[in-house]
Amino acid sequence: MKGAAKRAHDEKETRVKYVLLLMDTPNEPKPNTPEYGAWFAEVGAWYEKWGATGRLEAGHQLQGPDTAKTIRSGSVTDGPFIETKEVVGGYSILEADSIDEAVDIAKTWPGVDRGWITAEVRPVLEMG
Repeated sequence: MKGAAKRAHDEKETRVKYVLLLMDTPNEPKPNTPEYGAWFAEVGAWYEKWGATGRLEAGHQLQGPDTAKTIRSGSVTDGPFIETKEVVGGYSILEADSIDEAVDIAKTWPGVDRGWITAEVRPVLEMG
């Protein structure tokens, strides 16, 4: 590798992966409302912005908690694994130089500033 390609490769190698867990709250806009549509436009813009920086590896929205199956001690139950008003609604994988940088990125997720979404950032353990 030469020049810019080597620098980009070396920079990527020093970054750590973090998972950004996005928890839906009862405060988020209701589906099929203008506010919900505007919010999803903000979410799309967030993915465009961070995807263009190379800091965002992936992201997915999850189906509702009523579709979940929980496996505990060999048995399977329907629904989320804990009783809570906040449920994991999606996640993104970020690459950042530090957890503080990952937290700063998470703070920009649309709705966090309005109490619609709770975000949690955790380092990813590379397996293998």
